[in-house]
Amino acid sequence: MEEFNSDWFISRLHDRSARGLARQISALIQSGTLPVGTRLPAIRDLAFGLGISPATVSIAWTDLRKRGIISGRGRRGMHVCNMFLSPRPVRRTASLSGENVSLNLTSYTPDPARLPCLYDAFEDLKSIPNLNTYDDETISPILRTICSANWPYPAEDFMATNGAYSALFDTMQALIPPGSTVAVQDPTPIRILDILDYLSASILPLQSDADGIVPASLAQALTRNPTALYLQPNINAITGQRMPRTRLHELAQILRMSSSIWIIEDDAFPWFSAVPAESIGLWLGPRVIHVRSLSKILGPDLRLGIVSASSMIIREIQAYRSFGPAWTSRLLQTAAARLLANEKTHQTIQDNYQHHQEQRHEMVSALHRNGIDIPIGEGFSFWIPVLNDDAACSYLASQNIRVSAGHQCSLLTAPHIRFSISHLGRDFDRIASAIQHAARKPIS
Repeated sequence: MEEFNSDWFISRLHDRSARGLARQISALIQSGTLPVGTRLPAIRDLAFGLGISPATVSIAWTDLRKRGIISGRGRRGMHVCNMFLSPRPVRRTASLSGENVSLNLTSYTPDPARLPCLYDAFEDLKSIPNLNTYDDETISPILRTICSANWPYPAEDFMATNGAYSALFDTMQALIPPGSTVAVQDPTPIRILDILDYLSASILPLQSDADGIVPASLAQALTRNPTALYLQPNINAITGQRMPRTRLHELAQILRMSSSIWIIEDDAFPWFSAVPAESIGLWLGPRVIHVRSLSKILGPDLRLGIVSASSMIIREIQAYRSFGPAWTSRLLQTAAARLLANEKTHQTIQDNYQHHQEQRHEMVSALHRNGIDIPIGEGFSFWIPVLNDDAACSYLASQNIRVSAGHQCSLLTAPHIRFSISHLGRDFDRIASAIQHAARKPIS
């Protein structure tokens, strides 16, 4: 069996820049020359043999780790863990793997049976303006009109995108240089953390309380001169809580201390709340990029997100999008506009909201009977404190219940588990009892 020691690597690594090392190691892995499980030499040993700085090797290893090709840390060193051919969202990929159980509570998506009917939205397609033209139109006029009439602040310009995460990815690619510092509301959606990792950003998690981002935590973060702030100004898709206008105003006053920070807002649940949507754009409009998802309320196959920002920022994002689709299907934009203009759609959304609120009340009551007290909140997701999230997930898996470990979407230390009610039946007491036992499981 071939021995993969420092000498083996030194004889094969001819480009000794950080980028060159990462490229060559990646090629050796993808060709099968370095099998999965192979342990890589210690950074200092390899650097000494190559005659380069340990920092150069460390940069290469960091790049490979972010791409999910190698893993490990500390005294045990790094080893080959995958043969991926391309970069991918490592956290999300890991979250999709797991044990097969009878009750999977990790689907934070709408129930298709409760979404609005799409048939009427696609009638009379011949009437759609500019259909099948290659004009790089940022948003169709009909969808712009619908959005501007129901937006949380007077936005200067709009853009339709191929879903909210596509909008967030394009926005961050356009506005956040690689290696920047980015402050994020914690907990943070897994895919946002993956995007920031892809950008090699330094992620600065902000403490939250029942009303959202703690103002003192944001003020402290601004001393690090972050390029951008990511937050969810309305329903937090992970905790189910929302920020009141008073807290958003406090944050806006603090953000005035920095004249250069971009404020990226993510609203995953428009029209899915008892109160109107809010935005820091009310006070700092020119620096706000507000992203609204239509997937949770209209359905994911419409694949639409809406971005508002200054005209200058919309042009910057549009320029980046020219590497790919450049514009979003006018068929889908028109269908979404027709749905949003239809009272039946809004009644369906309201009925869906009421159903989920009833589910949340039932779940909160069952948890209370088992000694766990949390707010009712809104949306699909619950966020429960536990002693150890891995131990809690393992126990629940043994009870045929799958939930998400909190560390997947939180960079702070307090352990939690996350679970969804969007596809839950009526078995509230059994689930609450299992969660109560799971919450007490210590570190093994």
